[in-house]
Amino acid sequence: MIFQRLNETLYFFWHHLTDLLWRLSPLLPLLVLANYRQYYLHAGDPVKVVGDPTFLITQAVAGVLALGLSVRFTLAVARGDGGTGAAPLWAAALDRSLALAAAQILAGILITAGLLLFILPGLYLMGMLLPALVIVMAEDVPATVALRAAWTRFRHLWGGVTLGVLLLLPAILCVLAGLDALGQLLVNAPLALRVGAGSLLDLVGLLFAQPVGILLVRHYELERRGAAEAGH
Repeated sequence: MIFQRLNETLYFFWHHLTDLLWRLSPLLPLLVLANYRQYYLHAGDPVKVVGDPTFLITQAVAGVLALGLSVRFTLAVARGDGGTGAAPLWAAALDRSLALAAAQILAGILITAGLLLFILPGLYLMGMLLPALVIVMAEDVPATVALRAAWTRFRHLWGGVTLGVLLLLPAILCVLAGLDALGQLLVNAPLALRVGAGSLLDLVGLLFAQPVGILLVRHYELERRGAAEAGH
């Protein structure tokens, strides 16, 4: 079952790769701003970059919007409701961005605390709470409501969610490391080129981080179908 979900996730991702990239492309101005601050204002100094709140906020906003858009896109395709156009997807991502960010922060705090408590509690919380990110986008509920719903509804699916995410993360990290290595090849390039290329590489990095959201949608849809069948 776990590997079936992973296969479905990767198939969906590769099948819709260009669709997702096109829909994520409006994030480029945010990424250009982040790279401008990183290379023009801070000359690539990692200490200064980490201390730049504008850079950090810009990167965080881009990540939240990318996740919200990819989750809504995956839901729309899975349900065949025709809501895959850029305009409705971006409207939904913007409308739910604060709730999604709140759910990410709260889930992240709880999962991190659990990981610090002998690791296993964190893995349990990961599988129980990460589906809340999909619930926020799918059911238009606040972050706290989504977290409570995930805690109740994913008790029997948490192991599959956790293992699936843990299997995806090494591949995603390898891709991000490869993109970072490509960026390092431009260290002596003109600043304008470095900012432009860095922004495009960041966009590709955001794209290749989306299989986690797609996997969560697959588990969310599995839970919904199971609940519907149990209701009958």
